[in-house]
Amino acid sequence: MDKKFKVIKGTKYDSICMEYDFLKGYVTDTRLMGVIGLWIKWKRKDGKIFYQFFHLDAEEYGLDDYESVYGEDRVEIERIKGGMMGGLGGKFVPVNEREARYIIKSYVKKNQKWNAPLPEPQWEYTFLINDEVDLSKEEKMNLWERICEPIESPFQLIHYYIMRSVGKDDEAVNYLSVKDIDYKIVNSPSILLKNTIEIDETGKEISYITESLIDTEKKYKMVVSEIKLVDTEKGLKVKAAQIKSMMRITSTEAAFALARKEYLLVYYVSDMGKLMKVFAKEKVHAMKSSYELGYLYTEFNPTNDHVKRQTYYLNEDVYGVYYMTTADQLVVAAYDEKIIEELQNYFVESKFEEVLELEEKITLDHSLLYEFIHSDKDNIFDFLDEE
Repeated sequence: MDKKFKVIKGTKYDSICMEYDFLKGYVTDTRLMGVIGLWIKWKRKDGKIFYQFFHLDAEEYGLDDYESVYGEDRVEIERIKGGMMGGLGGKFVPVNEREARYIIKSYVKKNQKWNAPLPEPQWEYTFLINDEVDLSKEEKMNLWERICEPIESPFQLIHYYIMRSVGKDDEAVNYLSVKDIDYKIVNSPSILLKNTIEIDETGKEISYITESLIDTEKKYKMVVSEIKLVDTEKGLKVKAAQIKSMMRITSTEAAFALARKEYLLVYYVSDMGKLMKVFAKEKVHAMKSSYELGYLYTEFNPTNDHVKRQTYYLNEDVYGVYYMTTADQLVVAAYDEKIIEELQNYFVESKFEEVLELEEKITLDHSLLYEFIHSDKDNIFDFLDEE
């Protein structure tokens, strides 16, 4: 008996041949931190609204995260935007379609250069990277000036310059300086943990002496540099940078250099499910991480103003840290006494009245929360008893 088969067309690969009308796009002005977030709203030819969200890393990964939403699901849109971009600390600035395509294409090239895998599903954004898009020199500069926050002080410029140098981010280094400078502070992308600046006015011109604590794959080194600046029509730029000394230091010495007060609030949680629902609604922009004995939420400051201070710390962009344990505890940490007071006031609001009970306030001379998180304890009092 002859059989006839009917091919039922699926929708998974529609976007490969679908046409899109660009409605709007926005990118964060956080390029100098080494990471930006980009989202685009499209109207497909079939009338459907389509949102795309991209997380773009300039140091090692290129396009390293991607999500999408079909339709106007505002809750889902804000969840993705907050989770992917809420911790970047900048504001969103508009981009046109050519600029958006250029940004994505340039980061995909980084993936190819570094052999870094592209996030799935690739077929959803293939139409964005198939065609070559180039901008003029003026267009590129205009885009850079929007995706980088304005440089307002010498301290801010120097911190960013060293941070980008430590990240081996040549594009940003060139943007921050007036010419090519032979300043090779690391051999591979690393992390600037702390940077202190002192002003030296003993010479004919002002110099800035920096002391940089750098994490190079769990090995630490301290680098002393001399930086000189110049005021140009494009604003303040680095005109010279020279390494004065470089030495390896132990993890103990690094920990001592990074030591800061840590303020903790310890709560008993009577209804963990209800607490997690409140966090899911009110801490959308917090980064959530899962551990064997609990969930960690990290809430970042809405700006990167910590880069403007004379001493830069990597973790000063953190507003508060919240660790929910399997022992029905909520441990709240902050690194500023004013912030811990704000958080204590927040957790006495009516929505927490039958959920939380404050057990202890603790002030430490050094950070301990992450040691607790990575320990085999889910009760912080048991952990402290062993210290």
